[in-house]
Formats: sequence, structure tokens, C-alpha cells
Amino acid sequence: MQQNSTLNLPLTSRNSVPSVYHRVNAAFPARAVRDHTHRRQQVRSSQPMKPGFALAPAFDTGILGDAQTTATTVQLIGLTSPNAKVSLQGTGLTTRADAIGKFLFSNLPLTSGNNSFTAIAQTRTGQSRFTGTITNVAADSEDAVLQWNATALRTLQVANAGGLSGSRTLAIVQAAVFDALNALVGNAAQNYRPVPALPTHVSTDAAVAGAAYEALVQLYPEQKSRLDTALDRSLLNIPDGLAETESLAWGKAIATALVAERSQDGSQTTVSYQPSIKPGKWRPTPPNFLPAAGAGWPQVTPFVLAQANQFRPGPPPKLTSQAYAQELNQVKRLGRIDSAFRTPEQTNIARFWIGSPGTSTSPGQWNEMAAQAAVKTGQTLWQNAQLLAQLNLALADAGIAAWDVKYKYRSWRPITAIRLAGTDGNPGTKADRDWQSFLETPAHPDYVSGHSTYAGAAAAVLSQQFGRSYAFSATSLDLPGIQRSYANFEAAAREAGKSRIYGGIHTQSANRAGLKLGHQVSNYVLQTALHLNPTSES
Repeated sequence: MQQNSTLNLPLTSRNSVPSVYHRVNAAFPARAVRDHTHRRQQVRSSQPMKPGFALAPAFDTGILGDAQTTATTVQLIGLTSPNAKVSLQGTGLTTRADAIGKFLFSNLPLTSGNNSFTAIAQTRTGQSRFTGTITNVAADSEDAVLQWNATALRTLQVANAGGLSGSRTLAIVQAAVFDALNALVGNAAQNYRPVPALPTHVSTDAAVAGAAYEALVQLYPEQKSRLDTALDRSLLNIPDGLAETESLAWGKAIATALVAERSQDGSQTTVSYQPSIKPGKWRPTPPNFLPAAGAGWPQVTPFVLAQANQFRPGPPPKLTSQAYAQELNQVKRLGRIDSAFRTPEQTNIARFWIGSPGTSTSPGQWNEMAAQAAVKTGQTLWQNAQLLAQLNLALADAGIAAWDVKYKYRSWRPITAIRLAGTDGNPGTKADRDWQSFLETPAHPDYVSGHSTYAGAAAAVLSQQFGRSYAFSATSLDLPGIQRSYANFEAAAREAGKSRIYGGIHTQSANRAGLKLGHQVSNYVLQTALHLNPTSES
């Protein structure tokens, strides 16, 4: 128990800590999957991990994750087995994956239209290949709302934001965008907040750009140069004149007011948290034994909920219960770093849903799915604004609600529970002091799963918008180039929740309670915020 010797000292947690989920290499978000795991899989399969690849975020113009770009020279990022030799067939380009399996191809020219590439990974045990297509387009086709949502996601990537700060940013940006657009089209729905007097000359695209830009530049002033470039690009297709200048300024004013309001929401508060050595209670986890992350987030003012504990569930199973033993043994079996029981499919699922800083984060990944569905279904500018506002208000409040539960019950993580099972008083568990999880354990309590809460919240909003039978495919920067397909958004949410069990970092009760909590939060948001006005035909 030497690791607990420092627990008598209070640990300070700043709510805005970006690495809420995983401490990972900012240049590539898959570091949470440790290199000896890849080596284990090499031995078992006798072939290197399939070398998936995707556009590097800086070259993925338009909707993120759609493998389309206006760039004529790009950078590809990929993941395979550590130290594998990787070649790009037919290009003469060869590189070597690093110690965690990431690889990079730079200055790759594209021709107009579809460009098919095959990556071949080779190690001493064999070789494997992956073929993917990158499409060069003359122009991105998304509307102003989707364009600025993608810009917001890129901003989170550059900032290495975590899920909590990322969800807050997206809620502010998309609420400001919605209010700016909604008022200009005649208040088709209730605004999130009151807006100033309308401009005399109107450009909806300029108002959207102004609202999104100003929110982002105030929240991330260090990225002003990049955001200025995005604004200039956004305004290129808007005629110069009073409509552009007045509407741009009006959108900025709406964002400024909302950012000012949220500046006092408690998200920057520093909170001291005292871990416990009592069996069942959270304490810092290996390998880095980081202080509690987001311990003050339960005190952040919700965007729509009346209070953070509005839908707080009951406690997790008791330590001495049969349910507790069954759940812990499930994680022990499937989530172990060298598990012989976790299938390759389950391993990919664990990786796919990591949502690390350096990606769009877990809430941002659901934004990517929403944007792709919006393009495929041909939604209007206003529909996209309402969708993304409701989605991100729900996601932000889901994070607040989840962290309220986490720090109410302060449940220890599986890695602690398994190593200290001899102290839990349960005859159905057995200690394994050397047990390691497949994914690095986040620095906050187990119950409820934040990932599952986000997933439940997103699935509820997206299912209402696109239907409960909308089938789709999705991609992830944590598993570049690999598409996963789902019968509907609820199926994706269930998989996202299970991914944390396969990763060894959450129990089933944390998953199930999180999914239910996310649905409850979203249902409240959908019933309360941004309703269509009775007289509207929109």
C-alpha cells in the first residue's frame, strides 16, 4: 500500500485540466494504448496490426472525418505495430512507425477526385496492409453552420482539450450560432438567450461566422491567428457591404454576451480534493497517480438543467454484493492489458472510442457524426444550427451531471479494485496486484462513466433528429482510417459504453447508469430548450 502514503495530503484539481481522459502524445492521440500491448498482439496474430491511416487534422478540410479535402498536398497519419516498417505502395514512400505504432507520411500529392493508397506494414513476424481513399475536391460543400462547427472541433484538437472543457466550448459556440441565426430568420424557435436589436442589413452566413469566431477567439485567444484565417475564408463567399459588416458585428455581440455570462460559471474554479484509502473509494491510479480531475465540475452552472444533481442515480453495487463481483471480474478478464479473452474486435472498439485530447474529444466525436448525418440528409442551415445547439447543450450538461455523480459516490477504478480486492470483503473477488488495464485509467472516479453519459445524451438528440433507424458509419482519430458501422445512434452509444469495459477502465454499472443519465439529460434539454414557436412553419 506504499502508493497510498501521500494520500493524507490534499490534491488540487483545476476544473480546466485538458487531459481529463488520457495523458497522451498531443501529436498523435493513440498513446493510451501502450506499446507492449501491440507486441502481444503481434505474437498472437503473427502479423503486424493493420496500418490504418487518415488525413491529418490540419489537412482535413470541410466536414471532419469524411476523407475529403481541398488540399492538393496532404499529410497522412496512421497506426500500426510499434517500429514496423510502413510503405505506401506505388509512391516510393517508406517510413517507420514509432515506439507506440504511429506513423506519418508528409507532402503527399493528390490528384483531383479519388486517390487510393495502400499502406503495407512489415515486421519480422509478417506483413499486413490497409487500403483507403482520400478525395480531393474543388470546394467544401458544407454550409456556414457546419463549417464553423468543424472549425470549433479543430480548435479543440489544437488546444488538446479534454471532454469537459471541450463540451463547454461547443455549447457556448453552438448556442451563440443558433441565437444569431434563429433571430435573423424570424425566431422560428425560442432563443437560448435574449439577443440585441436586429441589424438593418442581414447576412445569415456573416452572423453565423461572427458568433462562432468571437466565441472561439475569446475562449482560445492563443489561436487568434488561425481563427482569423478561418474567418477570412468564411467571408470570401459573402458580398462586401453593410449586410456583411452589420451581421458580422451582430453575431460577435451575441457571442461576447454569452461568453461573459459563462465566465462566472465556475469552470475555472480550483478545488482541493482529498482522496480516501477506504475500500471502494477513489484514489489516484497508476501509472502516473495524477490528482483528481474535474473535482469542482459538479459546481459548474448547467446550461439547461436546473441543477447538476437533477437526475442523479442511486449508488453503484455494494462492495460485498454478487453484482459487484461479477462486474469487477468482467473488467478483470476483458480489460487486462494482455487479456486472452478480449477479441480483436473488442480491442478495436476500445481504441475507436478513446476520445483523447488531441482529437475532437468524446463530445466532439459525436459532433462529427452529427455533421456527417446532416450533410447526407440535406438539412437546412437553420436545422443544423438547432441540431448542434441542442446536441452540445445536452453534452455539456451531461458532463456536469456525470461529474456530479462521480464525486458524490467517489467509486474506485477497476485497476484499484482489482489490485486491492483482498480489502473489499467480497468472497467473489481475488486480488491481482500486477493487473494493468488496456487503456490508461483516467484520473477521476468510476461511477458513472463520462463516456457513456456523453453517448447516451448524444444518441437521444441524434435519434430524435434523424430517426431511430438511421444507419451510418463513423471514423475516429484514435484508430485512423477505420470505419465502424451502426444500425442507429443507440447502437453506437451502447458500443461507446462497452468500450470502457474492454479498455479496463469502467464497470458495467458505471456504463449503464451513465447511458441512462445521458438520456435523461438530453430528454430534459429537448423538452426545455430551443423549442419551435407555435406560429413557426420552419
